[in-house]
Amino acid sequence: MHHINQTQKQMYSNFKMLEATNKEEAIVSILDVIEENPLWLNKITDGLFILVKSIELEHKRFLLERSLDEQVIDLFVKLKTEYYNFKDNTQWNY
Repeated sequence: MHHINQTQKQMYSNFKMLEATNKEEAIVSILDVIEENPLWLNKITDGLFILVKSIELEHKRFLLERSLDEQVIDLFVKLKTEYYNFKDNTQWNY
């Protein structure tokens, strides 16, 4: 029983994804998600996200700033969608 409680604690997250209304805010939110690295990130297979996640910290913002606005906004929407899916699936369990 103790082991189950530990697993539940690991799956639950108090992380709150930042909102965004423009590219700059989306970049800040994306970088915050990458830093927090919540459990639900393993469902994100977007190429830009995989690239940004895999490079050194000092290059992450630069890459996002140089990406097309639409790519950054699309990535933000994918992350936000997965964030809400995770919250919906876990909020009633705890």
